[in-house]
Amino acid sequence: MTKFSLKKKLLPSLMAASLASGVAFSGSASALEVAADGTGQVLLAPVYIVNVKGSPQGPSYIRVINTSPDHAVKARIGFRSQVNSTEVLDFILYLSPRDVWRGMVVNVNGQAYVKSTDDSVRNLPNADSFASIEGTPANVMMFDVALSADDNNEMGHFEIIGAYSVKDTVKTPKGSVTIQQGMSKFDLAKIFDTPLGSAAVPDSLLALNNADCPAGATGTCMIRTDEASSVQLRGEVSMVLLGERYSYRMTALDADDKGNVISNPFYDVEVKFGTNIGSDFPGAGLDNILDIETALAAKSYGATYENADGAASIVFVTFPTKYRHLRSDVCQIGKIEGPWTPPFNATGSMGYTISQFDNQEHGVGNTVEPPTSVSGDLAATPSAGTAITPEVEWFLPAWKFASGWYSLDMKARTGCPYSGAPAIVYTMTLRNNSSEFIQNSPR
Repeated sequence: MTKFSLKKKLLPSLMAASLASGVAFSGSASALEVAADGTGQVLLAPVYIVNVKGSPQGPSYIRVINTSPDHAVKARIGFRSQVNSTEVLDFILYLSPRDVWRGMVVNVNGQAYVKSTDDSVRNLPNADSFASIEGTPANVMMFDVALSADDNNEMGHFEIIGAYSVKDTVKTPKGSVTIQQGMSKFDLAKIFDTPLGSAAVPDSLLALNNADCPAGATGTCMIRTDEASSVQLRGEVSMVLLGERYSYRMTALDADDKGNVISNPFYDVEVKFGTNIGSDFPGAGLDNILDIETALAAKSYGATYENADGAASIVFVTFPTKYRHLRSDVCQIGKIEGPWTPPFNATGSMGYTISQFDNQEHGVGNTVEPPTSVSGDLAATPSAGTAITPEVEWFLPAWKFASGWYSLDMKARTGCPYSGAPAIVYTMTLRNNSSEFIQNSPR
């Protein structure tokens, strides 16, 4: 995938523009990539579903794996609504070495809940213990209060940010903790629940190694690793939809040979709304959202489809970083016109076309749009139009052949240095007694 870089003489003007717009550019060439092996510092899950037009679905099962044999990882999971990516729930994952967190999103009387009996999370909505300990599972409702009238949290997407990791023996204000497989999550909380300070101040609670601990603070100086490969998470999602089960691997963002997704040694996460992907990743007040989108972006997404003998292929499109473009000059064009900035239209939509082919390479150009319902409609034939508005959308194109291959081409608004749009696209195919969910290949 093509990487974007800037000449040094452009940086001062771009930095000035970014500060004016509220997005501070990281100032480095893109050092990020979509990980081929599915492991990385940040995971993006393009869809969960527990309701379709008033019809209960689900559950959506979630699994997050810490693949490191000797590092414990502090991560934050944040769920976002379907239309506007409003954050509807967040919590911290306490992952010991080679730990797996299992949870699920379920429909309870038309309302989305997250449930878990895994001790890698607190027993939410209380937080005095961990799930599965003494029969205290996590069972927490997603919030509705901040949603607009046309939005919902029964469908959406979520992101997992691996903030930092620790290994060996860690000094904390509550005593030393040894990192190992199967360790007590209460011991791990002594580290991860301690706010990180700055190594530049005398009462710091953070250092990258023992030699960096401030004088007089060696008994309370918390050591965390700065190894580039120490946060290596993998994520899986399985959805039960229309009686069939669909599984996919989360998209992982990782560093190439130039750096980290999160290079800020003092980066931390906590339970609070408003945590934005990319914000403070390179350092306090800086942002690498443009690098993240450059790694994600493509102009076209291709996949096969089925449209005969009881089979039907549905297209899923998610813009996992779109919420960063609401009145924010992510692409550094120096101005903000309308609520949404490029590559999205000012209304928040994304234009697209679908070109489809049969199995003998016969082709036909076809433009369609998703149903206007925010929940999607599997049975609807889209009317005339060429735009996707919600952050998560699915629709049934007007297939012209019984089976074949198609190309979904993004008609992105100009202004971004990358080509196309930062999207994750899947094709879900319903068949008699079988189903599949396959990620489209970006081109």
